[in-house]
Amino acid sequence: MKQKQSYHLSHTVALIGLMGAGKTTLGRYFAKSLSINFVDSDEEIVKRAGISVREIFELSGEEKFRDIEHRVMGEILKRPPMILSTGGGAFISANTRKILKGGAFTIWLRAKPETLLSRMENLKNRPLLARGDPLLTLTDLHRKREFYYQQAHFVIDTDNLSSSQSLKIIIPALLERDVLKYKKANNEGI
Repeated sequence: MKQKQSYHLSHTVALIGLMGAGKTTLGRYFAKSLSINFVDSDEEIVKRAGISVREIFELSGEEKFRDIEHRVMGEILKRPPMILSTGGGAFISANTRKILKGGAFTIWLRAKPETLLSRMENLKNRPLLARGDPLLTLTDLHRKREFYYQQAHFVIDTDNLSSSQSLKIIIPALLERDVLKYKKANNEGI
């Protein structure tokens, strides 16, 4: 019987990029494929706040949301290494970017705004896209945030890639950088 290869992370792998980049979808697939824990930072924020991200934006504004996001990110990074999906704006904040770059291996999932929009279903749950032309907003966000996202440790273009195709690029990059390592099989008691 062939044993499934198992892996160990030396650092948390934080997926960054605009909404629709696939941070959560790829992150869950990545974590499940490698039997590694997965955390979505927006889900953690919602648990803590007791209201949705959209409601935090509406009630308290983006600045308050970013403050909560920074604190939650700091707590997440104290946990054992995992696959982490970050919010689209997390890496824009200098303080949050600093803790992510210092405590995780960051990967920018880069895609064209048209691709991002085609991947999203409910735009009403996206506070920054709820008003106006979503494609124009995404194009503007991409232009404004690209400088910050380029500071990630690794960049992958995901426009025409499935989750499995993306992992075929990401896994070797992580192995090469000693962020991902093979676990030695423990055959005792088998």
